[in-house]
Amino acid sequence: MSININQTDKPKRRFSRRTFLKSSVGLATSAVTAGGLLHSVEAQSQFSEYIPYDPKRDIHYSSRYGNMDIIEHNHPGMDPTGEKFTFVRLKYPGGDWWTNIANYYRWQSDLKFSQVLAANSSIDVNLRRYPQYVDIEDDWLFSYPFLYMTGHGRTRGGMRLTDVHIRKLREYFERGGFLLVEDCDIRYERFWPQIKAMMRRIYPDKKFEPLDISHTVYRTLYNHDEYLGGDKLVPGYKYDQAIMDGEKIMVYFCPSDLNCAWEGRICEPGGEEQRRWAFEQGMNIVAYALTL
Repeated sequence: MSININQTDKPKRRFSRRTFLKSSVGLATSAVTAGGLLHSVEAQSQFSEYIPYDPKRDIHYSSRYGNMDIIEHNHPGMDPTGEKFTFVRLKYPGGDWWTNIANYYRWQSDLKFSQVLAANSSIDVNLRRYPQYVDIEDDWLFSYPFLYMTGHGRTRGGMRLTDVHIRKLREYFERGGFLLVEDCDIRYERFWPQIKAMMRRIYPDKKFEPLDISHTVYRTLYNHDEYLGGDKLVPGYKYDQAIMDGEKIMVYFCPSDLNCAWEGRICEPGGEEQRRWAFEQGMNIVAYALTL
């Protein structure tokens, strides 16, 4: 099975978000497995009332590459039903959490991936005009079953997570949240050590484990029997890695940078086949996070 990254026709069968929160936030959702098994609950959310949009609070303007790009601050009121999936990026203190989000190469990476996900899967995607982010400080962080995190680890001294942030992330994972995190260039050996240090603070007894190509996450929607990576393959990093919650992935770490491939950068050594793999594996990861 292959994808067309310019495809606009989506399948009729739909995924929606898996049941996520059962405590204080109370954002109930529904989920469909890749095979079509539906389990639904009535959506009830304290955010069902629309939250007014505040441009001073809700956008960042990025001119890093001479472009003026808007990065929109997402909140649950932007999808009052709680049924659509939003690809949302995690903003953290310190570091270039926004990397690849500007329109510098071919596309804005997060937007392009969201469009490809909507067109090529049955996941009901909340397509926004601008890339979406949520701040680690936000009270509604727990409304998102899936978060994306990236960076180089060198800007402004790297991540600066307080004990409050660490406790909040631990609670996020304990509620069932899923984090896809990438090192934008692992060759610098800056961001990856920071991510490992972050997870040691959250779960001192857990370590990242290699995800062999036989793992389910490589074939949730697309069958991958070979690891092609994102825009780069780095010697010594043969597969992706994970922090596990029993048999399930809780934190998925990719060292080969799917997001750069989604942005349209040159993919080496595999070219456009490697880019298709990166889009497909991104969709595999999202489907895994929402259904398992």
